[in-house]
Formats: sequence, structure tokens, C-alpha cells
Amino acid sequence: MFDPQDDRGVPISTGIPRLVIAAGIAGVVLIFIVAGMVLSSAGFGHVWPAEDSTNIKL
Repeated sequence: MFDPQDDRGVPISTGIPRLVIAAGIAGVVLIFIVAGMVLSSAGFGHVWPAEDSTNIKL
């Protein structure tokens, strides 16, 4: 489909494909899921405050 007002025959954009929009939304959702998983497991295996780390039994 071409722009009828342009003599050069420039094609009319159909917009962003639905697959690209869906992939973008899925990517943003995945970023939040991974960030949530990282934050939920951040405390596992760590000793806070750092001064208490010398008292860990190895």
C-alpha cells in the first residue's frame, strides 16, 4: 500500500508488528520476574552485618 499524496510511491507504515509488541512486553515482565527472584534469594547464605562473618563455623 502506497501513500496516494506522495508521487514517489513511498509505502505507508503499518505500525509496529504485534509480535514485536508482545516480545517487548514479555521482556519487561521477565526483567521484573528475574529481579524479584534475585531480591528474594539475596539474603540466603549471607551474614549481616559484616562483623558477624568472622563468627561463622566453617
